[in-house]
Amino acid sequence: MPPTLDDILAALKRIENGEKPAAVARSSPLKSSTIYKYQKMKAQTGSITIKKRGVKPFMPPDMEDDLVSWIEAMQRSGWPVERYEVILKASHIMSYHVGVACSLGRGWFARFESRHHDLSARVAQKLSHARNCVTKEGIVKYFYDLVKGCLGFKCTAGDVYNVDETSFKTKGGSQKVIAIRGSKNVWRGEQSDSYHLTIVAAVAADGTPVPPAFILPGKSCARGVLDDCPVPGALVSAAPKGFMNSDLFDSWLESFGEWKLRERAARPALLVLDNCSSHLSENSLTICEAYGIYLARLPPNATHLLQPLDVALFRTFKRTIARAVTQRLQSLNVTTLPRQAAIHIAGEAFNAVFPAVNGVQEQNKSVVNGFSTCGIWPLSLPKMLRRLSMAKANSVSDDRGNAPWLKTKTYARDEVLTLPPKMKGRKRVQTELEWHTRDQLHASAAKPTKRKK
Repeated sequence: MPPTLDDILAALKRIENGEKPAAVARSSPLKSSTIYKYQKMKAQTGSITIKKRGVKPFMPPDMEDDLVSWIEAMQRSGWPVERYEVILKASHIMSYHVGVACSLGRGWFARFESRHHDLSARVAQKLSHARNCVTKEGIVKYFYDLVKGCLGFKCTAGDVYNVDETSFKTKGGSQKVIAIRGSKNVWRGEQSDSYHLTIVAAVAADGTPVPPAFILPGKSCARGVLDDCPVPGALVSAAPKGFMNSDLFDSWLESFGEWKLRERAARPALLVLDNCSSHLSENSLTICEAYGIYLARLPPNATHLLQPLDVALFRTFKRTIARAVTQRLQSLNVTTLPRQAAIHIAGEAFNAVFPAVNGVQEQNKSVVNGFSTCGIWPLSLPKMLRRLSMAKANSVSDDRGNAPWLKTKTYARDEVLTLPPKMKGRKRVQTELEWHTRDQLHASAAKPTKRKK
């Protein structure tokens, strides 16, 4: 291990106090030649500087700093770059800088990444334009809707629930596997069933789960489809395509109300759910009034930010399901999964997330943290707005990606390290029976549109 700056300063201090360099070298991490080198450096410059070991960076440090700033800004703008884009930009910059064509490769990128520990490879989640348009006004309205329900019902953590559906999906993208070196076109089997199974999950803010419900495709289901389900009180129904609809949701609301009467001593409930139109019908409010349920709907397209089940539970739940399906298909050497077996696997995954002790489902601390992170319980508008702010900045904290440039080539700034263009204005302008010049048309199109309240 190379000597640290403290080792060097301590050795030089001992020599200044009268010890001989040879004696210091025998009892310190520094060799005699190293001590002599730093003695000479201090005599000439008045300070000690430790140079970095290894290959000298090909790109000047100021240009590397600008490249890092561009990477941060691209992430903030919603277009994080891949490795090949960084290599192309660096090659372009250095070709202009040294005057000859340069082609950097993976070795340069590996050293570049090792020099900048705040950069790392991540899997980018694809986010639609609609899901990236959550507004502050919508979140504030949703927060005060929660406040109204909590104060009106005098809610505790056990009275605040979140309900959502997820799919029994096991077909994913390609994954890395362990194979013999040199193998080509390595493949693996996967489930070939085409039916869709929906799982309805609900949990309280104190981590207590509600028994899950399963929606199978079709108009009927087999009599013994729940015989192997390990979760007591689980429900099953059928819908034409296996998706939730308003009639099924009303039926689930009644089942939830009956469960609440048995397990929660008829306590009221604040139920947080997404803004999907398939949830509510004309009968929903009547059912909620009968069972003491207050509905709070999330802002449109905000489930990835403010829904505890999405934030804290479903990822682990679906990963457990996928692993169990793979193990079953491997053990039986088949590619089909009967519906009864699918419900059994989903029930086992549910029990893995909420283990039962003496027949009672345990509370899940991840769910408790999910409600807290989303600002639902305890109620916290700053946490909600902080999650929105981080999402708008694509998880770039502080002022990174907005820092002013320090030292760089003008060409690199203006021609190479560019950001995506700003969104264009409206294509059509309301004339309102008045005449417009060309400049007036463009000026009107550039004005932001007023959102409907």
